[in-house]
Amino acid sequence: MKKRNNIVIAVMNCALFLAPTVEGRASIRALSATIYAAFESGEKNDEPAATAPVTSKWKFKTGGSVYSSPAVSGGVVYFGSYDNHLYAVDGATGRERWKFKTEGRILSQPAIADGTVYFGSQDNRLYALDAANGRERWNHKTAYAVMSSPVVANRVVYFGSTDGALYALDVETGARKWRFSSGRGVPSAPVIVGDTIYFGYALGLHAVDAQTGLKKWSFKTDRTVLAAPAYADGVLYFGGLNDYLYAVDAKTGAERWKFKAAGGVPFSPALSAGVVCFGSLDGNLYAVEAASGRKIWEMKPAHGITSAPVVAGGRVHFGGSRGLHAVSLATGQHQWEFKTERTVTAAPSLVGGIIYFGSWDGNLYAVQ
Repeated sequence: MKKRNNIVIAVMNCALFLAPTVEGRASIRALSATIYAAFESGEKNDEPAATAPVTSKWKFKTGGSVYSSPAVSGGVVYFGSYDNHLYAVDGATGRERWKFKTEGRILSQPAIADGTVYFGSQDNRLYALDAANGRERWNHKTAYAVMSSPVVANRVVYFGSTDGALYALDVETGARKWRFSSGRGVPSAPVIVGDTIYFGYALGLHAVDAQTGLKKWSFKTDRTVLAAPAYADGVLYFGGLNDYLYAVDAKTGAERWKFKAAGGVPFSPALSAGVVCFGSLDGNLYAVEAASGRKIWEMKPAHGITSAPVVAGGRVHFGGSRGLHAVSLATGQHQWEFKTERTVTAAPSLVGGIIYFGSWDGNLYAVQ
């Protein structure tokens, strides 16, 4: 209970930390990893879910807590650690391929495109590495820490910084194409749909032209939007620290509906079969209808929900203070738990029937 309360307090103070002042920026630099690691994208995943009971395939030990959600490409798992390293690990065996050291802790989920790995670090930089050997291709420095996960589209890499801006860089050189200033920190990972990029910031959600960096619209909330929105059928779904989950028209920014939870919604929702699943700081996991926002079910996991959910094979997978959990998408009934020594705050990745996830105990796990 004490650990959960500490997480809640840290998150609810995040809007203050994101203020564009000297004091606010100093706070950003010292901001607890607890806040940001739990807020990376919880995406729908079409891979089959692991069947219960799950068993350990392997685990890989790092020198610090693992807050970064893993990214899997070509049979290799890429992830960052609190020990300042980005790791590349064989997905089948758990053996290290290579590691790359930065001067700051790594919380963002890497993005892999065309043989290059992109990721942010608390040393204020976005890095581009050769995915095969970990050699640095370039880095781009911002004014403050890069905790947002990058996305790549049309030969451009997009990412947010706690300096209050969203950046667009050339994938080959790292040269800046444009910079959009939100006036507040950008903790959210961006999401690209067509020619528009969407991302959360301290006062709501922005929609920006992906080519020019010009604002299309903004949706204001009275609290911070920490996590990436989810998108389906012309609608964006995202949560705020004001206790609401929103559904907003992606073209116009007009509100479709909103659902009030009993606590802030710092995690990205997951979408599947017309259902939106999301976790809240009230300790509950919710499932609501995507079309209307009507509640289908809610459940309170024994050890809380501390990560964005991921849906696969009719199950909702998410982290808790004692490990990784899976519940039924249809009913919310708990199906299995895989125990770890410490909390799991990064969303898992499911590929080929294997679930990869990190923990505060310093391990990356592979279970099936």
